[in-house]
Amino acid sequence: MPEFHAILEAKLADGDDMIERAAAKLAGILCNNRIIREEDREIIAYGLDALISTLINIVIIFAVGLLLGIFAQTVIFLLAFAALRVFAGGYHARTRVGCTATFLVIYLAGMAVLKYTPAFAVKPAAAILALASVGAVFLMAPIEHPNRPFRDNEYQVFKRTSRITAIIETLLALAGIVLGYEMTAYCVSLAMLGVTIILALAKKQKRGVIE
Repeated sequence: MPEFHAILEAKLADGDDMIERAAAKLAGILCNNRIIREEDREIIAYGLDALISTLINIVIIFAVGLLLGIFAQTVIFLLAFAALRVFAGGYHARTRVGCTATFLVIYLAGMAVLKYTPAFAVKPAAAILALASVGAVFLMAPIEHPNRPFRDNEYQVFKRTSRITAIIETLLALAGIVLGYEMTAYCVSLAMLGVTIILALAKKQKRGVIE
C-alpha cells in the first residue's frame, strides 16, 4: 500500500512538472522574442503556470456543468468563488490534481445542496450563508500560498480586497433574494461558503491537522 501511494504521488508530481515546463518554455519564447524582459522571465513563468492550471480547472468544471445540465449555475458559482478565492487564498493540496479534486468536491456538494434544498428554505439559507461567509472572510482571510508568501504590503492589499469582494457578493446575494432571483443568490452564497471551507482547511493545514 505505501508503494502504491508513492507511485501515485510520483505520477501526480509528473503532471505538475509538465505544466511548469510548459510555462517555463512559453516564458522563454516570449523572452527570446523580446516580448518580455529577461528579469521578468521568472515571474511571467509563475503567472503562466497559474494561468494554465486555472484554465484546465475551468474546462473541467464547465464540462461537468454541461454534463449535469447546470451550466448557468456553474458559471455563477465559478465566478463568485474565483473572485473571492483569488484574494482570500486558502487551502492548497500538495499537487494540482489534489487542488482540482478539492474544488470539484466543493462544487459538486454546492450544486447538490442547491438542487435539494426545499423551496421554502432557499431564501433564508442564502441570506444566512452569505452573512456567515462574509464574517469568516473578515476573520480568516487572506491566507497566503505556501509557495508564494506575501511581499511588501500585499497582505494588507489582499485583506482589504477580499473583504470588499465578500461584501459585494453578500450585497448581491441579498439583492437577489429581495428581487426574486433567490436561486442565483443561493448560488453566490454557496460559492462564498466554498471559499469559507477552503479557508478553514488552510487553518487546519497550518496547524498540521491535515497535509
